[in-house]
Amino acid sequence: MAASKRKINVLDQQVGTVYSKALYDAADAKGQIEAIVEEFASLLNDVLDEAPGFEKLLASEMVSGEEKRDVVDRVFRGKASPLMLNFLKVLSTNERLGYLRAIQSSLIELHDTRRGRVRVDVTTAAPLADGVGDKIKDRVRSMLGSEPELVTATDPSLIGGIQLRVGDTVYDGSVKTQLRQLRAQFHQRNVEEIETNRERFQFKENAL
Repeated sequence: MAASKRKINVLDQQVGTVYSKALYDAADAKGQIEAIVEEFASLLNDVLDEAPGFEKLLASEMVSGEEKRDVVDRVFRGKASPLMLNFLKVLSTNERLGYLRAIQSSLIELHDTRRGRVRVDVTTAAPLADGVGDKIKDRVRSMLGSEPELVTATDPSLIGGIQLRVGDTVYDGSVKTQLRQLRAQFHQRNVEEIETNRERFQFKENAL
């Protein structure tokens, strides 16, 4: 199941955290955790991704919460589960339908955390070779004590090596970063040499 592909800012994260926990707890009380996580993913992947105009309507400040609630009821009644339908109506009333992607992203993170799992974003210059993913999982598992779920991506600009992101922490072992660090070190040495030579020159001038 994929989280939102869009960039999520701090406000989105705050709203997402609050509402995802409310939904998770409600689903947990009914024994519907797995079902609600899958249903939310389907809402984004099968509905909003396929109908961006509908998503804009739900997020629009030009449409009242009451109108959105009516739209949600007409579109999803008989299709969404009672829990999901009620949740969408609550979001409508509170003018929070524009945060669906942030809520779903937070819901996935919360679900992973409750299951003792952690999302690991793996970026490499080329697709991972056979067996490399398992080695990465073993390493992350030993580091964090959680069961990693890898989400892989490629970025040719990395040149080589690997970049791992776990939450807000980035473990960067890419050649691109190593080259950048070498350039920074080289630049710093040049600056230090210039400063040293200038100080020597000034010393000689003062000695005259």
